[in-house]
Amino acid sequence: MLFLHIFRLFCVFQDVLRNILDLNESVIQNEEFVCCVSGGKLFPGSVPLAHRYGGHQFGYWAGQLGDGRAHLLGEYTNRKGERWEVQLKGSGKTPYSRSGDGRAVIRSSVREFLCSEAMHFLGVPTSRALSLVVSEEPVWRDPFYNGSVIKERGAVVLRLAKSWFRIGSLEILTRTGELDVLRTLLDFVIKEHFKSIATNDPDKYVVFFSRVLNETAHLIAHWMSVGFAHGVCNTDNFSLLSITFDYGPFGFMESYDPNFVPNTSDDEGRYSIGAQANVGLFNLQKLLEALKPLLTSDQLSQSLQILREYPQIYHQRFHELFKAKLGFLGNEEKDSYVIAFLLKVNISWIVFFSNCTIINSYSFFYFFYDIFNSQTVRS
Repeated sequence: MLFLHIFRLFCVFQDVLRNILDLNESVIQNEEFVCCVSGGKLFPGSVPLAHRYGGHQFGYWAGQLGDGRAHLLGEYTNRKGERWEVQLKGSGKTPYSRSGDGRAVIRSSVREFLCSEAMHFLGVPTSRALSLVVSEEPVWRDPFYNGSVIKERGAVVLRLAKSWFRIGSLEILTRTGELDVLRTLLDFVIKEHFKSIATNDPDKYVVFFSRVLNETAHLIAHWMSVGFAHGVCNTDNFSLLSITFDYGPFGFMESYDPNFVPNTSDDEGRYSIGAQANVGLFNLQKLLEALKPLLTSDQLSQSLQILREYPQIYHQRFHELFKAKLGFLGNEEKDSYVIAFLLKVNISWIVFFSNCTIINSYSFFYFFYDIFNSQTVRS
């Protein structure tokens, strides 16, 4: 781990401090606490770990990756009985850093710090962020990938999630033929995080896949319903528990343009707004490939049928969320036409997606009146 010689605690989210970690606000004045959240000292009982995983990036197998700049500090069970895995990001080199320095800069750290909390309060399942520590030590980066290296300031985020396991956690084991470890890890994930699945159920892996598929469809529909688009939705950073984490490039829609790409490195538009649901399907296909060695032929057939249901599950959930924003009751066929129309209207989706919840009949009338009289419709 990294010892930051010159650092300061820049920001702390009090909701996480009080309601997840059961800590009083006065702790932020404690020098030892600041040292721990910066990576300079371990919390009592902590044995840091770095997670090994692989994954597909931009549609291609990238091999073994792993936590190159993150340290899992341990698990905390709070007074409500909730168990949270505590992790530092940007805290120095790990066995999986490869040629990297294990550091994070202010740009990416602020992005993760703010966005994870914004997503939480928008109701989207996500990791949480406790603290942001800023360092005076220089970190050298090429932010535009054009050969122009600049000096930036380092930063460390302490973040939390119920689990940091991802699809790539299973992929790497299948790819390397470590099937005993694959089974052990999968059984652990089911036992710890999918408690409604009976551990002695012979079809538990099929049930697990079905659960992940449904929750993935709901997650992507949910983040789309608040105007969010994930710019690096790869299998190496896509949660098995269907939460959003690893906030790389992302965007909140100013207007709905299916071709808008939130990641400037994505020249082919793989992670465009209009492709978010399809990327989720790709990730689930790779999850099923990782599970395949543990499935019988009948279980694989069942899982393939479940996979084919993903588009319907996604679209149904997306429409449910959209109709709730519009105050639509029941299930009318015309609802879909209204939603399709609204997705082509050039209005501020940041305002609409985030603030529109329930609209009564009168405000709904004036909402459409405003659209038709002062806005343009995309062809």
